[in-house]
Amino acid sequence: MAGLVIFGNRTAVEVAEAAELGCKHLFASILVRFFAEPEFSQSLAPELESQLGSVHFLAGVADVIAKQRIIAACSARGWQPATVIHPSAVVASSAQIGAGVFIGPLAVISSHAQVADHTIIHLHASIGHDANVGAYSAVLPGARVSGNVKLGKRVLIGSNAFVNQGVSIGDDAQVDALTYVARNLEPGMLLSTRFPRPVPRVNLSGATT
Repeated sequence: MAGLVIFGNRTAVEVAEAAELGCKHLFASILVRFFAEPEFSQSLAPELESQLGSVHFLAGVADVIAKQRIIAACSARGWQPATVIHPSAVVASSAQIGAGVFIGPLAVISSHAQVADHTIIHLHASIGHDANVGAYSAVLPGARVSGNVKLGKRVLIGSNAFVNQGVSIGDDAQVDALTYVARNLEPGMLLSTRFPRPVPRVNLSGATT
């Protein structure tokens, strides 16, 4: 039986606890590890392969740059991404969930929604019917993504934000916490209650883990 390794810090612990509840029967071991190069390639990865044999992984971070580094390093070793869904989450039977996805406690994924690879849908977040969430994105606790919304790749939706029905948010865009999104947001832009209008999203690695 394979082992599951979840990389990260705070979110990674939440993912591991969800995995213990929802998919412990699938893995011989569920481990949380911090990712850093060159330690990963030189010592950690060989140690995990020796200990676990077949390794599955999940990047338990919202930081886009860190997430992509983790995925690239693990994929280069032939490790397979695992999806973890908390038992209390509600996922419609018609929804499509990608590989390496985390769906947290009490999250809701509605009918015909699509959640692409390596995305985090955090606790109490909801994805409306026919919405499309792009790869490497993160929807943080309490955020509401309405029906027919399209989120591009590497999008960050902050805690308790609300995205109105039918809105499109471009690749690499960010919506800050507690922000209401009524109109389309262009790629690479940040929408926040701190600013009167969207501004460039300068630091793609600034999200919390």
